[in-house]
Amino acid sequence: MSEKLEKILVWAVKIGVALILFIPLLVYKGTFYPFIFPKAIVFQILTEVIFVAWLFLSLYAKNEKKYHLDFKNPLIIALTVFIAVLFLTSLCGLDFRRSFWSTEERMNGLATILHLYAFFLVLTSVFSARGGSASGEKSKRDWRFLVWSSLSCSLLVGLYGLGQKMGLDFLIKINERQMTATLGNPIFLAVYAMLNVFLAGWLMSQSRKWQGKIISFLLIIFNLWVMLSAASRGVMLAFGISLFSFFLFLIFTSKSRLLKVGIIILLILILSGLIFIQLPQFSSQINKMPIFVRRLANFTVSAADRFDAWLIGLKGFIDRPLSGWGWENYNLIFNKYYQPRYLVKGIDATWFDRSHNQVIDVLALSGPFGLVSYLSIFGAIFWLIYKKTKRGDTSKKNISLVILGLMFLAYFIQNLFVFDTPAPLIIFYFSLGLVYFIASDTWRSNLPTDLPKEVRPRAGSRFPLPVLVLLVVVISPAMMYKFNFEPFQQSRLGAKAWNAAKVDFNTALYWYQKALSKPCFTNLDTRVYLAQMIAQGHNDIGEKTTQDDLQILGLGTELAISEYKKNTQEHPWDARYWLYLGQLYGLGVKYDRSYIAEAKRVLNKALSLSPNRQQVYFELARIYYYEKEYAKAITLLERTVVLSPEVRESIQKLKNMVAVAEKEKPDLEELAKAKKFLEYLAK
Repeated sequence: MSEKLEKILVWAVKIGVALILFIPLLVYKGTFYPFIFPKAIVFQILTEVIFVAWLFLSLYAKNEKKYHLDFKNPLIIALTVFIAVLFLTSLCGLDFRRSFWSTEERMNGLATILHLYAFFLVLTSVFSARGGSASGEKSKRDWRFLVWSSLSCSLLVGLYGLGQKMGLDFLIKINERQMTATLGNPIFLAVYAMLNVFLAGWLMSQSRKWQGKIISFLLIIFNLWVMLSAASRGVMLAFGISLFSFFLFLIFTSKSRLLKVGIIILLILILSGLIFIQLPQFSSQINKMPIFVRRLANFTVSAADRFDAWLIGLKGFIDRPLSGWGWENYNLIFNKYYQPRYLVKGIDATWFDRSHNQVIDVLALSGPFGLVSYLSIFGAIFWLIYKKTKRGDTSKKNISLVILGLMFLAYFIQNLFVFDTPAPLIIFYFSLGLVYFIASDTWRSNLPTDLPKEVRPRAGSRFPLPVLVLLVVVISPAMMYKFNFEPFQQSRLGAKAWNAAKVDFNTALYWYQKALSKPCFTNLDTRVYLAQMIAQGHNDIGEKTTQDDLQILGLGTELAISEYKKNTQEHPWDARYWLYLGQLYGLGVKYDRSYIAEAKRVLNKALSLSPNRQQVYFELARIYYYEKEYAKAITLLERTVVLSPEVRESIQKLKNMVAVAEKEKPDLEELAKAKKFLEYLAK
């Protein structure tokens, strides 16, 4: 390979990585989940491009070892083993399709993780390339440039959030109280901002000029403000623990007595403030304070729900203690051990696909081997940083290493309360590459930039260029289209159908058919939205509904049933899809009475997968109502009340069924028992 071509490929990688670091800024309203799905798709496309460029560099660069990977490095070993374990345990899991693709809402399946792994490998190879001291200095400059790129994006993300707070109409806003910016969720934004606080701190410790130190410091303050505006309690706790650890480090290592005293006073003030906001007599003053203070004052508000979700994850681990349930399959565990009281907070609170604890998720989904390999990643990080501090020449270098170590500590702690998502994961894997570069000895290597001719490998020992060109020109674009562009296009069509449903049912039906015309993992969510449109259409039937409208609604119901059968075939262990199919059959009873038997069949299947879920009992009771089997309907609804008496919806449905049965069959034996039961509940 000529030096000119090598430079072109290296620059392609640099530009691609810089663009990847700006992905958190991306929001595209033309697809479902505009804050998550487009980011993941663009990330995968860019990663594939830079990975191909890296392949050419690693195989055909003049210096054959310059871009080779060091698979003896403990961080690369740990990450490689973790991903291999995830893949193997997913093959042994219950739903490999979901493990591999995930969903549009999460985009954290094996496909995305493999791209993150490839992103990390490119970083460790191209930006930690061997080639003498000159190459080492160049790599340092490259890494500083990339960190600046991430911080520049964080500034723009924060400004977007500021615009939301100011009420700018052209910006998407989905949370009135907490900042979400371009990440669509205050927790995701808080994690992203926190990571950039630490990156800015590292850059500040590395900057030689005062201008760089000032700008870095201002970016620390700005990202800290964004983090507090997002007000995620788990992130604030994680950051607080890391900050406390940093203060302890300064107290024990600093030679300045004044600095030590100042830090101790600051810690006392912070601790006093935390105690103050927890006192009940000051609750009225707390309500007037910023959102992050109010959130800290109510730190344990959602603790019960999170604790239940953790226990459910541990029960799942006990069920499958070796291989786990398969990556991204926590929803199956949650359905099996669903707690009926979740319905008190509404239907959205009854569908968990995460335990909100990354350690428990990894344990339940990939077993003990997955957990050990996951923890080994952080073990490798801290070991490399510790080893490097022992060789540090100055306290300044040690401070920068401590900042990086505390960043990963904070990330690990906050993941005990939430879960990974694409935008923060990009920064996490980028930071892994940074640790690899700083902590390894590759940048100090004395390997000459030009190898003597006699030690270069012969051309025949290299990967055949025509084969690689074939892979790049033919196979790679085809895969990129099939796995990225096509899902993106199908999601766009689905979103178009969803928007059309607000105006015209028939037009929406046309676009849903287009969106579902090709086999694609995005069909899963598109079918959910189609089913919701059909259910809403049935709810809207009134006096003004024409016969043509009813005919179109019937066709739409048939389409939804046909498509939802595919959901149950592709994901047979998910109670949610069986329940929704049963609901569609229940709606279709108006057109075809034979659907009653099908509805019973699929709803009983849902009940076997989620035995305590009230929604399944509600739908079964409705089917028995259609058959005028009021006794069975009443018995089922009584069961939902017993499952969780605090759920008012269950009691109301029982009252309604009793009222209907009393009109139709006043001599029904179950009526008297049901009335006594309701009287008892009313006391």
